[in-house]
Amino acid sequence: MPEIERYYIKTEGNDDEAYKEAMQFACELVKKGMNADTVILLASTKKSVGWLDRIFDAQTVKKMFNGTKFNDCIPTFLIKTVKTYSSFSASNDIVITMGLNAEDIMKIDNYQDIKAIIAIPWLLENTNNWIKTWSPTELRTNEKPESFPEPNPIVKTALEELSKGINMSTGISNSFDNNRAKTYIRALYKYSDINGDVVKSYLVRELNWESDNADDMKKLIDTINSGKYFKGGDKTYLKNHIKRWEEK
Repeated sequence: MPEIERYYIKTEGNDDEAYKEAMQFACELVKKGMNADTVILLASTKKSVGWLDRIFDAQTVKKMFNGTKFNDCIPTFLIKTVKTYSSFSASNDIVITMGLNAEDIMKIDNYQDIKAIIAIPWLLENTNNWIKTWSPTELRTNEKPESFPEPNPIVKTALEELSKGINMSTGISNSFDNNRAKTYIRALYKYSDINGDVVKSYLVRELNWESDNADDMKKLIDTINSGKYFKGGDKTYLKNHIKRWEEK
């Protein structure tokens, strides 16, 4: 599957210029050869398009909900919301995210036919997990931020083994796969070092997990790291797993 091109603008709040820059950049990507038919302006809800109201007149924004073109730009611009935009409707799109958080951006990052994502944060900290997972290019400086580090070798081996042994389309929702995941997490917590954000990033970026499924792993890890407990998973012979992963 072709790699999605990922960009963001390091900004916060009501930065109207960021939307102008992102839209112009999307036009340039297509002019330079990117095979994209539509630029999706992705908002959380229909009402949260205030940035566009300040850039364009009300009539133009209204047209953009059905799709409209601008002079000197090849693709159509179309406003969608996180509820109306899905993997089934995505096709050769460049997506400009309008103040969405990392969880929403990670979901659309799974859509196979997206050509590029340009994220414009409302709060940088709410977009940070996506930025640190994929290290997208910052549009204004052309710099790439530091990404999450990879897990230590023991954790990587465990995650790779888990990924090969479960149904990747359902993640750890199956009871057998869920029990195995919890066993592995218990072993890594007791005998190694495991971080929920780092694991989720590695699962998504390197092992091709869907974001929601990787988030299920993160939640379990965050639970056990916080001193709380979850039901399920073997509690004995955990050292045997560590020895197996060490040997690998």
